[in-house]
Amino acid sequence: MLFNLVADVFTKMRMKAAQRGLILGLLPQVVDGGIISLQYANDTLLFLENNLEKTTSMKSLLVCFEQMSGMKVNYDKSDLLTIGMDEDSSNSFAKSFCGQEK
Repeated sequence: MLFNLVADVFTKMRMKAAQRGLILGLLPQVVDGGIISLQYANDTLLFLENNLEKTTSMKSLLVCFEQMSGMKVNYDKSDLLTIGMDEDSSNSFAKSFCGQEK
């Protein structure tokens, strides 16, 4: 139950960041702010547009969440999937999240 309460706070943080234009998910023309995430149990899928600046904002949001909640993102168990991006762009996104190439 405690995890669900904390995960709900993270959801609200993402929604506020999307409302302020700091991040943008997929299909913003369908859903205001776009589809930013899907959650199932303790797994979270994050969706972002192809914009390195907004990706940096998402990383900052994750760091803020970690500091506030005491929970940690395990980047070793995380995957970054890019669709329709060249390798250099994919590597830039990977570096912004975990400091290493994909």
